[in-house]
Order: sequence, then structure tokens, then C-alpha cells
Amino acid sequence: MRKTVLLASLALLALTACEKKQPPAPAQPGQPATPAHPTPAADPGEPVGDGGAEQPSDEALPAGPASPANPGEAPPVVASFQHGEAGDLIPGSGSGYLDRTVWSPNLCFPMADGGFANSQVYGAGGGKGPKDKPSQCDASNYSLPWRDNFCEARGYASPVCASGTGHQGQDIRPATCKKNLHWVLAAEDGVITDIGTYTVTLVAAAPPHRVYRYLHMTMKELAVHEGSEVKAGDHLGKTSNDFGKTPTTIHTHFEMRAGVAGTTTDGKPVVIHTFLPPYLSLVAAYQRQLDGTPCS
Repeated sequence: MRKTVLLASLALLALTACEKKQPPAPAQPGQPATPAHPTPAADPGEPVGDGGAEQPSDEALPAGPASPANPGEAPPVVASFQHGEAGDLIPGSGSGYLDRTVWSPNLCFPMADGGFANSQVYGAGGGKGPKDKPSQCDASNYSLPWRDNFCEARGYASPVCASGTGHQGQDIRPATCKKNLHWVLAAEDGVITDIGTYTVTLVAAAPPHRVYRYLHMTMKELAVHEGSEVKAGDHLGKTSNDFGKTPTTIHTHFEMRAGVAGTTTDGKPVVIHTFLPPYLSLVAAYQRQLDGTPCS
């Protein structure tokens, strides 16, 4: 049994280490085509500052039904693009959290043109990023591999993180370092329950009624309003750097919260509205996008 697990682990590492080129995914009606791996186009005119921490959870959300939170056994993720392991954060940026649950097995990848999951605070141009890379448009932010940043060191409550605080979601940079260009998409069928100063909240229609929140879109030009019913893959708005009066990088902060109570794979309790690690769900969703599988 140990030998079988070891061989499987080595096979996954080998796949992860090699990037396999994928054909562009066909465009969905009314949406731009998805490149296999987005090519960055730096724009020196864009801001290079960083605002630090993301907004804490402070908006009222509807309660979900009393049904199991865990989605059950999810199919294995086939690694055909380069991405780091869940919980493997930039050194010195936090402890991370390794939970192998794919909490949203049918998630629609929330960026129409693909994107780069990584840290906006500890990456180039970030408030705690490398001093020799002051621009957020640096190529290091727009290249593979992806990197998890759930539980990255922040002061906001996130119960499953080791310290009880940390980054409550995943930062995803768009295909290019340009704001108000790349569409952000609905993760599931559902209803837009709240629009804040720089946040959009979507509650999924189907059990277990996961809650998704998106930060930093161009808020004056959203494609939805409070009460809008959306389908997975519908346009919500465009990636930007709206963060009130606080500067931040051009990215989408994507959160996933539990609609019902349950437990993580390592036995930690999950109460309603607990922030869930979205990274592995995003990895699987991006793979489907690269394969040309439409959101449904």
C-alpha cells in the first residue's frame, strides 16, 4: 500500500513539474476567448503600490440549510499546468493550510481569460514584496507556477488557519497587467445578495449553498446588481484595483465560504460562513477551462 501511494505521489510531482501546452478554450457566448496560458502585457502606466490586507468579513449573509458541508469524494486533479501544492506559500508569508478537500467540485473558474493565482502583497510590487521588483507588472507575477496564498499572514479572522487569522481567500491576477479589461465570472448559478464598496457577494442556488465573494472589480461598471440571478460563467464585472481609498494591485480576491456546517479533511470544525481554502477548487476549475469544458 505504501509503495502504491509513493508511486502515485511521484507521478503527480512529475506531471506538475512539466507544463503541457493546451489549445485555447472556445469562447462562451458573449465572452472573450480563453488563452491556454495568458501572455502578460505590462503597462508601465498602471499603479505599482499595494494596499496590504484584504477586507474582513463584515457583510450579512443568508443562512444555508442543514445539510453536509463536505462535497464528498472529488475526482483527482490532473496536473497539466504548473502549480504549487496547496498550503505551500511564499517563504516568510505565513504558515498556509493544507486541506485536500475540493470544496467546490464544479466551480466555474472566475476569470474569463485565465489568470495567475499568487500573492499580491508578497509578490512583485506588493507592500511586502521583493524590493528589487517594485512593479506589479513584473513578469514574475504573470507566469507559472500558481501559488496558494490562503492563510497568508494577515490580521483578519480565518478560523481554519493555524493562528486563527490570515488571508481569507485566493488572489488571482488577470491575464495581463491591465485593469477594466478582463471579465470576472460567476462561480455557480446563484443570486447576487450584496454589493459593497469594493465587494460582490454571490450565494449559490444549489445545496450546499456555498458563498462566494469577489473583491476589487471596477465597481462603477458592474454587469450585475443586488438581487441579480446569475448562471455559472455569467459576467459580473471586470478585474481592477478598487479598494476604497486604499491602493492595491490589479487582481481579483476570490473567497469561498461554507453554506452549512461540517469538517475539513483533517477534522477541523467548519461552521456556517467559515472561510474555506479555494485553491484546489480553482486548480481543478482552471484545468477544465484549459480543456475547453464549458461552465454549467
